[in-house]
Amino acid sequence: MLTNNKYQLLRKVCLSKASRNFNARGKSVVRCEHCQLASFACLCTWRPSVASRCDFVLLMHRDEVFKPTNTGRLIADIFPNNTYAFAWSRTEPDAELLQLLNDPARQCFVIYPSAENESREIYSTIPVSDRLPTFILLDGTWKQSSRMFHLSRWLDKVPVLRLPETLLRSYAVRKSHQDHYLSTFEAAALCLQVADEPQQSEIMLDYFALFNLHYLATRGCCAPVIGELHQRLANLKQADNIAG
Repeated sequence: MLTNNKYQLLRKVCLSKASRNFNARGKSVVRCEHCQLASFACLCTWRPSVASRCDFVLLMHRDEVFKPTNTGRLIADIFPNNTYAFAWSRTEPDAELLQLLNDPARQCFVIYPSAENESREIYSTIPVSDRLPTFILLDGTWKQSSRMFHLSRWLDKVPVLRLPETLLRSYAVRKSHQDHYLSTFEAAALCLQVADEPQQSEIMLDYFALFNLHYLATRGCCAPVIGELHQRLANLKQADNIAG
């Protein structure tokens, strides 16, 4: 049985406050309420639940909350106990978010690929510490993420984590204009590689590949072909959760 993760709860709150309907491409498609893919391409059967020694914070542009192409929500799907989700506000950030950023038990990093010339602390590795690595993911279009990064004064003191250029981009739905731009989900997978959690990262990439397959099936109005990738994730669901 699917339970509401932090993204699902945020989406419900945003829907309750929305003054207009968000009409995505393919709005006539009958979609699964949870994975937002076409009912004939529902992803939920193969969704793993994974544990990590790290936490993720989805800082979402309000438009991104409703997009079926959004990949940040997939992080909350498979890391339900390690993922927080907040709607971005330039001047009125959520009080819980500020408390999280200022928690002395956490080691927070903003994930932003174009920060090389910024006058703030930048790391390429995670320092050895007892503090909980917490990755702040700016979830929006490239332009929106840039505004979120540069206009959020309350993020200024949070260091940036520079991600390694070792992961080939595989997102088949939206393409970036620069090689160092990744989807939110790919960035999270790279974070786990830096955090020395390769098994969790590989599970993420399998799930991401499956999402691409099922999303393209939704766009093509045809059921996805069930194959080895599905079986691999089904076997994972039958086994114990991967412990961090």
